[in-house]
Amino acid sequence: MVPQNKSTDLQAFPIHFLKMDRRRLWLWLRGISVRILRGVLAFIRLFLAGCRSYAGRLRDVVAEAGAETGLLAISLCVNRRIHFLERLFWLGIVISSVITALLLSRFQLDRYFSSPTVISVDRDYRGWNGSLPAVTLCYYDHIDSFKANEYIQEVWNVSIIDEDYFYFMDFLYAVVNATAGNYAELAKFAEDERFDQIDLYEMIQRVDRPFEQVISSFDSNFEVHVQMVMTERGSCYAINSPMSTVLSGQPVAYELMPQPLSCQYGKQQCYIRMDLYESTGVLDVHSPFEVSATEANIVALHKSDEITASFKVLETVASKNLRKLSVAQRKCVFNNEETSNLKIYSKSLCLARCRAVMALEMCNCVPFFYPYVEGPSCNPAGFECLLDFKWPIWALHICKCPSTCTEIEYTMQTVKKSSWGVKNNEEVTSSETATSSFRWDLIPPKVRMRRDVVYSFEDLVVSFGGVLALFVGVSLMGLVEMGHVIIYNMLLDVFTILRMVVGHVRLCCRRGNRKAEQEPQQQQQQQRHLVNERLSLADTAELPPFDYVN
Repeated sequence: MVPQNKSTDLQAFPIHFLKMDRRRLWLWLRGISVRILRGVLAFIRLFLAGCRSYAGRLRDVVAEAGAETGLLAISLCVNRRIHFLERLFWLGIVISSVITALLLSRFQLDRYFSSPTVISVDRDYRGWNGSLPAVTLCYYDHIDSFKANEYIQEVWNVSIIDEDYFYFMDFLYAVVNATAGNYAELAKFAEDERFDQIDLYEMIQRVDRPFEQVISSFDSNFEVHVQMVMTERGSCYAINSPMSTVLSGQPVAYELMPQPLSCQYGKQQCYIRMDLYESTGVLDVHSPFEVSATEANIVALHKSDEITASFKVLETVASKNLRKLSVAQRKCVFNNEETSNLKIYSKSLCLARCRAVMALEMCNCVPFFYPYVEGPSCNPAGFECLLDFKWPIWALHICKCPSTCTEIEYTMQTVKKSSWGVKNNEEVTSSETATSSFRWDLIPPKVRMRRDVVYSFEDLVVSFGGVLALFVGVSLMGLVEMGHVIIYNMLLDVFTILRMVVGHVRLCCRRGNRKAEQEPQQQQQQQRHLVNERLSLADTAELPPFDYVN
């Protein structure tokens, strides 16, 4: 029976021990909760006391700021001598005035960033100077036969007696006559690997017909600039077009560009005349600060034609203050500003570059119409890829570029065309008599447009001052004084808090040092107490045992 009782006691011991542990755990948790609750309540009381004291401090700061700036409404909001409703009324007036001032200031700021410019009309035309239009001449027959024979012989070792000669000649014609809108003939040679490594741009330069025309103008001392350029129409010649120097692909500074021929309206007969021998072509009249890219002023010039065209000009000039604004504000770009990866900017050039970049992204090559765009040049297989993507039809709707701040738009007003008695080109046999000419002149304008700044930064600052004076009744000096009072008192409070924190830290450090000094003394006292207790036990051990007396 005894072993059974011992086993039951051993089984009951862990249960009793667990009950004791749960009870102790519950008591410990309750004690911790009570301590945390007491700490939170103490913190809340301390926080409310701090807020109360800070509210009083804030009231004093606001009253001081109102007194410094002379704003009576701010002082009345914190004045305890008047009724609470009156203080509430003045507080509402101050808040509504500040909100109104902020809203109006925001409207003025939006106006400054969105539409600070205006286009006005100038009518003082008597002293104006203007540039004559530029002309881009693209021949009907681009190829020089002698140069083409030499090129075929040199590159493919094929002479005129070989069977493949006319096949290569067809390839040359397909390349030279290709344009950005019509290159289907060139894509037909995509399967021939002999054309994959041919530099088409270099080939065009070698076989193209030279410029052998005669140009004259009203100013005999001025040499009109003529340059061979590669445009989206193919290889052409730009006349009186400084912007066309960018099309060559060579780096050029805007200050070093040749200037177009200009004249003083009303005092000079402004014209340029070009005489063509043997060659005929298509003429595109455009601004000298743009490149050929539109179909607006196209003139077809055939042999024995003599054409005189008069153009109306609408010029847009820009004020000097316009350069102080950003491109997003003025919504235009100056020609000498670098944007869209172009050192020299024009809208037509930007659109053309956009189309070239899209071709590069689609087919990993750049058509030879854009030598100023970096990237591998397209071979016939590349043009076949572009044809599959229907480039550049959809690119015309995607590419967007800002306008230039200074623009010159020419509109053909009158065209006088006469012939020298030859009915068609086939009847002309002598190059000495087959001469065509084109003359273009300007009709003196009486109005022009001017881009000017109507809302400058100075106007923005003045409007801010007017809004603050009208609704808040404070000036810039008043704002400075108010900021000084607020910042001074804020720094004063911060330094006071830091001083209190530093004092508490020093006090805690001193208490810690005192405890550290007292601990060795307490240990020595405890050791002495233990030694005394041992001595007393030894003394009592030597005494004789007690006798119990009944």
